[in-house]
Amino acid sequence: MNTTAIRAAPSMPDDSNLADLNFAEMCRTISRIAGGRVLEVDGLLLWSGAHPSPAIINGLIRTAGTLPPPEKVLDLAMRWFGEIGHGYAIHVRVGRDDDLETAALERGFTRLIELPVMVHDGPPPEVFVPDGYSLARVEDSQGLRDLVAAVGEPFELPAEVASVFARPEAAVAPFTGAIVVRDAGGRAVAGAWTSVSHTLAGIGFVGTLQSERRRGLGTVVTAAAMHLGFRMGASRAVLQASPMGHPVYARMGFREVGTYRLYADLASAH
Repeated sequence: MNTTAIRAAPSMPDDSNLADLNFAEMCRTISRIAGGRVLEVDGLLLWSGAHPSPAIINGLIRTAGTLPPPEKVLDLAMRWFGEIGHGYAIHVRVGRDDDLETAALERGFTRLIELPVMVHDGPPPEVFVPDGYSLARVEDSQGLRDLVAAVGEPFELPAEVASVFARPEAAVAPFTGAIVVRDAGGRAVAGAWTSVSHTLAGIGFVGTLQSERRRGLGTVVTAAAMHLGFRMGASRAVLQASPMGHPVYARMGFREVGTYRLYADLASAH
């Protein structure tokens, strides 16, 4: 009797690699929906959106080990972003991209920020909306405008955020969604976005207007976005934590699995 060898299933990527893959898919999504461009070459992803800023909108990350080598990465990025006319940010995976970090510094890149990558193993925390506020999923263009109004100011990147969410598809699609909290007068005061891929709900664009902070609204929108992502098929959640958000996410049960350092090519930014 003939027998067929059964190959062992490939091992599952670890948490940090899964987080990288989810983040890469988020960047593909926001770039394509905004009418931007994406380039993938030999384990490298480059993305460019509808705004010239290197913050969020234009960047690169390795998606496979430590390849390509750093000089090839930077030469390719210089040519590609040079043709587009945008500056960009390198997302260095701390401890895994030391060679790329060194090369970026040697070429005069500017360090922007360090962002811990955090994973929540689920289930999502319960959502408790404070009195005087209401919570809703973004379902139309008005909801999208409210999301931009709620998170653009906290990010201090209003034009960049507006460029990401210029089209309804950015938040009304099978594997993306967004949440907005409004006050009693109907003003959007907090929001968050999710994109599901690689078993993870990637949580991003979490923000609360400064006048509404210390009311737990950041926790509310993060938990609500997690629930939304889990309903779309995710089994866990992942995010990149700002210094202000880190203690909030830690209290919610997120744990660190890695860190990104962002280095910007400010000399090429227009």
